[in-house]
Amino acid sequence: MKRIISVLLALVLSLSLAVPVWAAPAAGEEDAAWQLYHMGLFQGTDTDEMGFPVFSLDHSANRAQGVTMLVRLLGQEEASLGGTWETPFQDVPDWAAPYVGYAYANGLTQGKSETVFDPDGTLRAQEYLTFVLRALGYDSESDFAWDSPWTLSDELGITQGEYSGATTDFDRGDVAWISQKALSAVLKGTEQTLEEALAQAGHVYEAGRCLWREECVTNREDTMVFSFTPDGDSPEEYVRFQVTQAAVNGLPCQIEAYETPEQVKEQCRKVSQREDQTVTLPDAFALVYLTFDEDKAEAAATETVSAEGATYPVLTFQLRCVGQLEDGTQVEELVVMDYYIDGYAGVF
Repeated sequence: MKRIISVLLALVLSLSLAVPVWAAPAAGEEDAAWQLYHMGLFQGTDTDEMGFPVFSLDHSANRAQGVTMLVRLLGQEEASLGGTWETPFQDVPDWAAPYVGYAYANGLTQGKSETVFDPDGTLRAQEYLTFVLRALGYDSESDFAWDSPWTLSDELGITQGEYSGATTDFDRGDVAWISQKALSAVLKGTEQTLEEALAQAGHVYEAGRCLWREECVTNREDTMVFSFTPDGDSPEEYVRFQVTQAAVNGLPCQIEAYETPEQVKEQCRKVSQREDQTVTLPDAFALVYLTFDEDKAEAAATETVSAEGATYPVLTFQLRCVGQLEDGTQVEELVVMDYYIDGYAGVF
């Protein structure tokens, strides 16, 4: 699943100008993985040179990994690692034993036989959907058939016909996608979603305290300028937002940052004097100029996007950031932004 978001110039001017920079297609699976990662419910297989998780979404998962991801989805990793579990399985590796033990004790998984769990066996769609449906309180003996769980998951809106008995390609991206969709599914016999149940149990992630969006407000050769603004329904706002490290397609960016709402307003005032017009960024808590070698960044691109008959290289920005909430809480943000450039505009 792909999407393209149009990014408009976020300035109050005498007329609205469109910036010729557009958000490039973002895989729904990757969006899901990032959401789950920020909630502490999904992890990567490794980290890159900037410390960002490598999700390996195109890699297949085995049954032990599937159960582990299920336990994390339920917010029960700590409980599983802290518990003492007994299972009849004789083939579970030590690292997976707490997760399999918790899942077995809570009726979320069964083995391939009385003594074999088959931890290295490839995780199939029907197996992970069965895990998730059981986690939501549904019984594979009475509510759905374990060999066709997509019938119920389609009814619940977790899936939409993507999976069937003919599905042979199932990877970590599918696991992330299904897991993210399961968060909004209602627990059996209740009006409460899984995400609401997790929040009620105290599984609240700090990054969720400030919900925000970025906008490209200016792009010129070798420089792109981004504003960061809280969403209208954000519970809290950052009083300071620092971009500590930035790269585009693996190449480092120079950073010029305005880290507080007051600094942003002052920069807008200076730009207004220079441009002889009023320039504002309403409600923005940060503004950052990223300077880089555009030719090298485009040459290093591994993806392209087609728009209006032309093909453009995708610029993937990675930002390590620290947001400070009003109570002093420091929140690390790992930001990934995909853009392509088809021209230059903006006043910053």
